Amino acid sequence: MGVCKKLTPKRATVALAWVVSIGATLIMWPLGAAASARGAGPTARTAAASGVVYGGLTNATDRFPVVVEVSKNRKQIVRASAGIRLQCSSGAGGFTIPDSYGKLKVSKTGKFGVSFGPETFRNDDGTTDDVQGSISGAFNAARTKVSGKWQYKLTHHDATGAVVDTCDSGVVSWSAKD
Repeated sequence: MGVCKKLTPKRATVALAWVVSIGATLIMWPLGAAASARGAGPTARTAAASGVVYGGLTNATDRFPVVVEVSKNRKQIVRASAGIRLQCSSGAGGFTIPDSYGKLKVSKTGKFGVSFGPETFRNDDGTTDDVQGSISGAFNAARTKVSGKWQYKLTHHDATGAVVDTCDSGVVSWSAKD
């Protein structure tokens, strides 16, 4: 797997929002959508008419949406986005986050994959959050379907460095078609 671009402010906000909401279920969708006009919501594109946007669902119990946009030549995933549910080990429940990856190279055989982290975020109260994730997948031979695995994990440490909670999506299978 390659190395994903550095964590976005969105991922940092997710980690910080989680710390504020520990002990409660937090649902955030879409986080950071107002950050730019580009992320302000759905827009019509001529590329969709040429079959470069795939849509589907995660195969997890929650069945969250997955959208994969590929370049016209289908050699790069422009953006892959999904809703991911994390369960926490402390018994505090869990929360749902949007996650996305961009600019992923697709091999000649149709495979792709990238991971990031763990990246550490230092909070004002002395606690830290380690965030890591990955995506991998492949297109079918006709390039009409794409499927893969997605994972996201957040580990919260107290000010002494001891692990307070771990929230993990586990490996989430997903599929999408054009």
